[in-house]
Amino acid sequence: MREDERGRLRERFCPVCGRHASRYYEGLCEECYRRLHPLLKLPPTLRITICRVCGAYRLGSGWARPRGPDPILQAAKAALRRAARPQGLVESMEVVSFDGRRLRVVAKGRAAEGMELYEEEYECQVRVEWSLCEECIYAKSKREVARVQVRARGRDLSGWEVKRVKELVSEALSSTWRGAIDLIEVVEDGHGLDFIFSSLAAARLAVSALERGMVVHVLETRKSMGMDSSGRPRARSTFRVLLPEFRVGDVIEHGGKLFYVMGFEERSVKALELNTLREVRIRATRRLLEESSVVVRREGGEPVMVISARPGEIQVMSLRDYRTYSIYSERIPLWMKEGGRAVLFSVRGRYYILPIPPATG
Repeated sequence: MREDERGRLRERFCPVCGRHASRYYEGLCEECYRRLHPLLKLPPTLRITICRVCGAYRLGSGWARPRGPDPILQAAKAALRRAARPQGLVESMEVVSFDGRRLRVVAKGRAAEGMELYEEEYECQVRVEWSLCEECIYAKSKREVARVQVRARGRDLSGWEVKRVKELVSEALSSTWRGAIDLIEVVEDGHGLDFIFSSLAAARLAVSALERGMVVHVLETRKSMGMDSSGRPRARSTFRVLLPEFRVGDVIEHGGKLFYVMGFEERSVKALELNTLREVRIRATRRLLEESSVVVRREGGEPVMVISARPGEIQVMSLRDYRTYSIYSERIPLWMKEGGRAVLFSVRGRYYILPIPPATG
């Protein structure tokens, strides 16, 4: 037999298993080549670190927030993605089961070009270490990183404002995966509220909620606090959240006009312009908060009942001393009904009949 014939004959058989194959990969049959060239290379053990307070898991040099009810599985999947080393042409990798200790993985791909897609199954151990993430260390140690000071210009916060501020902050924090973990303390001194946080992100979240839900002006200051254990600069932030001097139900002057404050909406004030009794929206700018002045407090209004309401004249009766008042009016507001209740204000020598404000302030 000639040498070239003997060479062709040898090529028809796999040198590892001795079987004949129609196609060879680097001289091996597909089965032997696949056995010697797995799709993935995995470590025998995946080590993951979970925060025992919030469930965050370590990812490289930082921490990742959990998404879903099983942070250990999420951490194991993240560790798998970082540790897996594809050896072939891998199209997908999926965790098919996890019992808390063993992770079963199915990879789909091919060891070499020209092969049909196939699947391989792998298994590795998972070792969980419980620790505290940096934010939870701050929370546990009650280290103040940020403070949100809520005050009102020229007055104390009202009971309704205190309640509303607490509600907004609580709702904002409960919408996050960490909840209220980073809220160390709430200080109420009769004049205002202080929210003390161990996390700057949580403080900013609370401030954003107050900006959306109330009319406020925010001033942020930062104070250097040296270095942390990693040598990074530390700072303490203070957010001064200032509510306006006026409340719902007050008569105010702004820009040379008189307004009756009907309510607060996102970054605006709902009011009646007293000259026209037209409803307006006033943008909650810093100028509004600082330059407006209260002309009559809501307590200065007198509760009345509308006796009659006709174009040209409105008659009301005081619910305090039953005196009657006859007020000239060119038109009757849509909200006013005979037998209904209203508030009578005397503003700079002129009477105004206005709707009862919401029970706020």
